[in-house]
Amino acid sequence: MNRETFFRILTFVVLILVVALGFWFAPRFALMAQGLLPTSEVSDMAVEDLDVDIEVEEEAEQVEPEEVDEEEEPPIEEDEEEYPPEEVERPSFVPEAREHFNNDDIVAHITIPGTAIDYLIAQADNNVYYLYHDLWGNRTAAGTVFLDYLNSPDFSDQNSIIYGHNMRNGTKFHDLRMYRSREFFSENNLMIVTSAYSVLYYDIFAAFITHIDFNYIQIDFADGEFLEMVEEMKLISYHKTDIQVAEDDRILVLSTCWGAIGTDQRLVVVGKLRTE
Repeated sequence: MNRETFFRILTFVVLILVVALGFWFAPRFALMAQGLLPTSEVSDMAVEDLDVDIEVEEEAEQVEPEEVDEEEEPPIEEDEEEYPPEEVERPSFVPEAREHFNNDDIVAHITIPGTAIDYLIAQADNNVYYLYHDLWGNRTAAGTVFLDYLNSPDFSDQNSIIYGHNMRNGTKFHDLRMYRSREFFSENNLMIVTSAYSVLYYDIFAAFITHIDFNYIQIDFADGEFLEMVEEMKLISYHKTDIQVAEDDRILVLSTCWGAIGTDQRLVVVGKLRTE
């Protein structure tokens, strides 16, 4: 094959390739001209749309997953420092409290609805020990609410006396001071004592401040002395009531200090036992 013939064949092959490529590219150029294929600008918009889709998907992933029912763990019971007050209206409360504190001096429990007064009552063989000791036997300035050592623990005396400190932090008999208010006196006039024998209800009929010269803690009475003491209580009371106290009635006296340490003044609240 001479040189001229070779170039002719090569030229023929090149023409065939050009024609073939022309047939393949011609439709695509037509579509691009009509805006149906992405130019560089359209391509950028497509990328932006893709970013938006990705953000939406990411936000969707942040939606809180559905809650799955799981078995709830039982609540942890905390140790009680005091015997539960919700048990106070059961006569069996006193034996259980004695066992809890390992203290046979516990004779009753007192609560006054509307106040923070909600305490066990102890009784020693004197009126000094529980001024400075708690139910565990630990020495403490707050002491314990206690029944006069001369009283019967079943509250069968005509005059039963319970003592408690007037604590600045609001504990013990601090709330007795609220009975100086006529409104409070009228709306909170019930005292509940739960002894080892029964549940006793007392209606408050007197509240006063007095010097210790007034023997309101008398327990044994000669003829007429009980009513004389009651009349004196009513006379010096901040408020008057229609409650009548008879010779054979029983009363409950709550006594606490009033004023500075060592004072001879006492704040006293008195209730009459319901007989029905």
